[in-house]
Amino acid sequence: MQNYIEQKDHYKVFNIKFRNLTDLHDYLLSDPPVNTAVFKRQASVKNDFDFSGEPLEKAIGYCIGGYTKDFDNFLKANTQLRETTKSAFFNNHRLVKSMYGGAPQPALVASGAPECMLRYEREAKSTVRNIYFNLAYPAFTSTSRIINRGLATLYIVQALEARGEMVNFKAFELSKNDDEIVNIEINLKKPGDHFLNIEKCYYPIRAKEFLRRVLFRVLESSDVEDYYWGDGYGTALDLDEMKGFLKTGPKDLLISYPSEMGIEGNDIYDDTITLIERLNLQQEFDIPKIKSLRDKNQRR
Repeated sequence: MQNYIEQKDHYKVFNIKFRNLTDLHDYLLSDPPVNTAVFKRQASVKNDFDFSGEPLEKAIGYCIGGYTKDFDNFLKANTQLRETTKSAFFNNHRLVKSMYGGAPQPALVASGAPECMLRYEREAKSTVRNIYFNLAYPAFTSTSRIINRGLATLYIVQALEARGEMVNFKAFELSKNDDEIVNIEINLKKPGDHFLNIEKCYYPIRAKEFLRRVLFRVLESSDVEDYYWGDGYGTALDLDEMKGFLKTGPKDLLISYPSEMGIEGNDIYDDTITLIERLNLQQEFDIPKIKSLRDKNQRR
């Protein structure tokens, strides 16, 4: 975990960055001290179930133990969407054996082979696509909107990987109060990792516990000074503010909260098409196939 403060324009920025979900889990399991000068009441603990979901202890455990609520339905829709993916038209990475990094292969480990790990190595012509996923959303956002945004995002990541792109998938939560900003970042997939593990990403992009228990607890342990943080836990930056803060490039994809991305939460296929169009990816996806899949499901 990295924790540092910097000045950006007139904002004092509190950066809290985690290598992955395990890093986040271990940090919270250490029970970092609460900034009681600002947070008189711990929303991560005291907010009720209807608003924040499972208790904090369970919410922390889900970071490594897995979160399976409605996962079967989620996976079914994901499988259908992946059937519409355009065929890969270039391949710019290869699977190589390695002594470190990547995933251990049981057969190679058992044989005592020194190069017992498999990882992806980029070719010289390879490109990296940065995808930034905003974990925050307004309190009134419906569960169906949250779910559809997450599913559509995972499909887009998988489709880009299927066509040979190396994906850097990072989740974040950016909030502000007057002259302070808190930037919490979690790496969900680095370019050298294996293909996206949707089971690992399902929890942060889907569950309200992750934002309102886990990330709130991280915020409560920060060194912010403005006492207004303790009242509403900050205001999420809008899309333009996030682009400026992250300094996104023309090829980077930034996914804000559902209403800013046009996600309605009614039909997953319509919402997927909307997200593709908002990200200007129409040329990289087979929109007619997704529409055909939508019409087929509506006739059932």
